[in-house]
Amino acid sequence: MNTTEQEIEMEQLLRQADAIADDIVTMEMTDVAGAYDRLQERCHQSRRHVVLGRLMRYAAILALPLLLSTMVLAYLHFTSSQADIRFAEVKALDGTVVRFELPDSSVVWLNAGSQLRYPISFDGDKREVALQGEGYFEVKANREHPFYVHTPSGMSVYVYGTHFNVQAYDDSECIETSLEEGRLNVILPNKGQQLTLRPGEYVSYNKLTCQAMKSTTDVEVKTAWRKGELIFRNATLDEVFKALSRRFNVDISYRNHTNRDDRYRATFHDETLPQILDYLSKSTVLTWKYEPYHSSSTANKGQRKVLIDLY
Repeated sequence: MNTTEQEIEMEQLLRQADAIADDIVTMEMTDVAGAYDRLQERCHQSRRHVVLGRLMRYAAILALPLLLSTMVLAYLHFTSSQADIRFAEVKALDGTVVRFELPDSSVVWLNAGSQLRYPISFDGDKREVALQGEGYFEVKANREHPFYVHTPSGMSVYVYGTHFNVQAYDDSECIETSLEEGRLNVILPNKGQQLTLRPGEYVSYNKLTCQAMKSTTDVEVKTAWRKGELIFRNATLDEVFKALSRRFNVDISYRNHTNRDDRYRATFHDETLPQILDYLSKSTVLTWKYEPYHSSSTANKGQRKVLIDLY
């Protein structure tokens, strides 16, 4: 090999040595340990994201049946609580007065021709009953569960514990509520207006005019029927005969041949129907008679019909 070739080969070796030296310097400047740590951290983070994502998916999968079961149980509880409510009815036939106790130990008297519908157990926030006719209530005190009496006309009363009377016969023009003791709230139909009664007060609601009148009253007179008494104070003959019809289980046909609207004041205890009618006929021109029992015009089977004429 001549001198020129040797110089060329030596020059190539020197350039390779310089390149290797540069690579060594670059490698020495590189933070291999730090890069390794960062790589490890990224791997851990990636692994955590993967695990977390899987856990969230698993949680969602597990929570879905739980959510569905909760919704189903809530629905079943609501519907069953509504469907499971069972009601009872108590009736007082014409000519009778019935006394009984409600599930909360409240006591109710039903006047003749009345009925009360109530749940066999008071499980809700309210104790609610529905009355047709007349009832006297001795409500067991419970501040957490008010006691409601609903009538067909839409008028309701509610108390927390007290004694009161409600008269709501279908054939009566007015609904009356009188309070003996405690405090009573009256909810009027349609308007939602409320009135508060104190002992010795009553409300009369006219179903035709939708007007209510609040006044004082003799509660003993309003509730005398519980003791088998009939007390009339400034009563019309229509009112008297309706009460007699229920008390004695008769169908009274009353014909007024005058334009008078006489008012009557009387108290009856153990008198029979003929005795009462004879008494009334002494103060006015009034005649009465029983229609034959077998007559086809008898309103209800088992009822006698009484024909009364006022002249």
